[in-house]
Amino acid sequence: MENFYEQLLDNDLNPYIIFSSAGKLINFNKEAEYLFNFVTPKELYELAISNASQNFGFSSKFINIKYKKQTYYAIMVGYVDDEQIALRLYKEVEPSKNINIDSNYHMSNIYTLITLSKNTSLIQSNLKIQEVFDVSIPELKIDINEFLLILNHIFNEVKDDSKLILKVALKTGEYEIINKKKYHIICVTFNSENLINLNNFQVNKHSLINIYQKDNIIELEIPLII
Repeated sequence: MENFYEQLLDNDLNPYIIFSSAGKLINFNKEAEYLFNFVTPKELYELAISNASQNFGFSSKFINIKYKKQTYYAIMVGYVDDEQIALRLYKEVEPSKNINIDSNYHMSNIYTLITLSKNTSLIQSNLKIQEVFDVSIPELKIDINEFLLILNHIFNEVKDDSKLILKVALKTGEYEIINKKKYHIICVTFNSENLINLNNFQVNKHSLINIYQKDNIIELEIPLII
């Protein structure tokens, strides 16, 4: 029976993690392992400690937490001694996106679009760009106008900087579900000298391009639809 419960927890859609009192990982399920792609165990340990009850036992709290695409609406924290503490996060599940790809998305080369945007936005700019490109990425279906708007905004924000690291790569082990089909994800990363202002920039709510920002790094995640 114990093995059954272990398998039940391991395959739960909600991540659970057990830490030692020093913050070291003792046990975690598959969903937690996936979550570690977006947040460090140290940050999750601090979340558990800051929300633990003063006395031994378990407590639940409704709290909105988001780590990139992973969104949670509640947590449970528990401990029965001073040696271990457990954290469980309750995930918000979104339905798969239903998008009419044929009407708005057209085959294009992502590097051609990046070059076009650079040539348009960086006129008279002295910005030096270090490009790290995965040249094996094929042409894909993309909303060209939307992608160019995003690129133009970012390049305009960094045109007065001296350097920028621009990386394009295929993400490993991550997928986007669209129209009940699973697609690989391309990640376009901008690592700038200064913070890029995205406050006044909004994408279409039905957009397939996800934008994430942490400090001076911006990531665009694009489904590889071919």
